[in-house]
Amino acid sequence: MSELPPAPAKVRIRQIALCVPDIRPVERQVEQVLDITASHRDKPGPPIWMYNGVFPVGDSFLEILQPERPEAPTTKFLQKQGGPAGYMLILQVDDLEKARARVDALNIRVAWDMEVAVRHGVNVGALHLHPSDTRGPLTSLDWVEDWDDWAWAGAAWKWHRRTDVVSGISAVEVSSSDPGGVAARFAQLLGKEVSDDCSIALEETSIRFAQAPSGTRDRLTGIDMTSSDRSRVGESYEFARTLVRLV
Repeated sequence: MSELPPAPAKVRIRQIALCVPDIRPVERQVEQVLDITASHRDKPGPPIWMYNGVFPVGDSFLEILQPERPEAPTTKFLQKQGGPAGYMLILQVDDLEKARARVDALNIRVAWDMEVAVRHGVNVGALHLHPSDTRGPLTSLDWVEDWDDWAWAGAAWKWHRRTDVVSGISAVEVSSSDPGGVAARFAQLLGKEVSDDCSIALEETSIRFAQAPSGTRDRLTGIDMTSSDRSRVGESYEFARTLVRLV
């Protein structure tokens, strides 16, 4: 492969989405266990047709979503996964054009090119990457004009933050039948190195790649959240068949 164009200098995990057939029971579980509340809900509409709730976790975000109609992309996802599952990894980048050039050079198809515009009061752009080409979960590379701001959690998300239990997302786990191959692909995409433990270090966060159990589909399977209460470090909970660990 010829030399790739430079990757964005800064990349971090900013939002994780879990997909479920019934949103309310999972939201109640999240609220009760993590003591966080939703700051934003989108109105269902094309092209994604979904109900959702976006929960601030410090300066990171956990999204729970449910298909609104049978033809929604998330309906097909639930059918393929055989039930609720980790759906989407949203990575924040500091340079969308560098990210785009890298994506193009790697022949990764863009499922949705969200041109830079003001959304929810924030100047934002995003590239949703085709999972078949990244070999991982549905992944979006998102840029916002102010690194500390965010468009997808509503204008008042900073006032909704509750950090008595958790104060941020520190890592995600992606399970695959070929974790080394998927890690190498993400390393190419992001301009990073794969460590000996098959993980990629990002800004203040990391992505782990694990062996998927035989007979299961590749997907996002774990989230590490920074515990504000040291006595709760080591606790784990399952939301939408995704293991949330307090670290």
